Amino acid sequence: MEKIEVEELVKFKMLPFDLYNDNGDKLVNAGEILTSGKLLQISQYENLYKDTPKSPKTTQKNNKPRNKKANENDEIIDGSDSFEKEKPKEIIFDKTVNRKSKIKAQAQVDMKSYFATTMFAMQENSKQDAIQMIGEIKDKILDDVHAVLPDVKYCSQLKLLGNYYDCHSLNTAILVTALGYKLNLDEDYIEKLAKAALLHDIGMLKLPKEILEKTVLSQQDNKIFQTHTQIGYKILKQEMGMPEDICLVALEHHENNDGSGYPFKLSGEQISEMARMVGLCSFFDDLTSNRTPTRIKNTKEALRVMLEVGSKKFTPQLLYQFVNMYNYNDLESYEEMAQ
Repeated sequence: MEKIEVEELVKFKMLPFDLYNDNGDKLVNAGEILTSGKLLQISQYENLYKDTPKSPKTTQKNNKPRNKKANENDEIIDGSDSFEKEKPKEIIFDKTVNRKSKIKAQAQVDMKSYFATTMFAMQENSKQDAIQMIGEIKDKILDDVHAVLPDVKYCSQLKLLGNYYDCHSLNTAILVTALGYKLNLDEDYIEKLAKAALLHDIGMLKLPKEILEKTVLSQQDNKIFQTHTQIGYKILKQEMGMPEDICLVALEHHENNDGSGYPFKLSGEQISEMARMVGLCSFFDDLTSNRTPTRIKNTKEALRVMLEVGSKKFTPQLLYQFVNMYNYNDLESYEEMAQ
């Protein structure tokens, strides 16, 4: 048998080999569908081993006629997306680490891989699994951030590096958690902030892939992109049953203090407090990931841009608290931090 990491399993929708634990107990049979719930269960084992069977297993399902419908409202069974011909969905785990981070390198990689697995669960409509996994990531962020805060001198020492969509929601959650601790907010409130940050861009899952891959959006593209806030609210409210204050963060995190944001052009205290905090941290991560028209080289430049934007986008008191959270004079480039 050959050892295999749980991160490698996510690329398979149907497992092509038997899976065992350290004791030789079979956890999953070859041919089983690897749901997000099953992934969550097997991820609890420290070591996993694969063993390809000599003869492939067949199931009764494979003998059913293709394109058969139980009735008009049912999904197609064994149709053009049959498992035999379907190319396995893959998640490529980003192992880039920030060598200057106070968060351990393996913890950085684990956060990204587990978050990618969670988004995979969302796309597979395994929302209850995703809710549980979001809770676990939230707990991990709270523990890690609380542990390293005394040693953090620069904001960049909390940043995850790598693929933007693997890192952005995590970085936003890490930043807003750190801000919550710095402001001595209630622990329950910080937990909500972290969870809301992890889910604030959930509406992106419903946007066309070609929109997300563009670096410059046309006016029409931008209209489509902006719908992710309302889509996210509906997903969290109607499909995941999240509390209203968490749903509002998905809806309002692009609203601006001066009323120039979207989707409703809210201003000032019309924007929920959690949305203001998450929106600020989200914008900062966009800046430091060079996802805005303004290109920056380091955290110092990013903080300068934040101050220049000022009260147009952010509540002045909140912006002041964020800018003064860590040492301002952070000059190391993000390229230099990556391994």
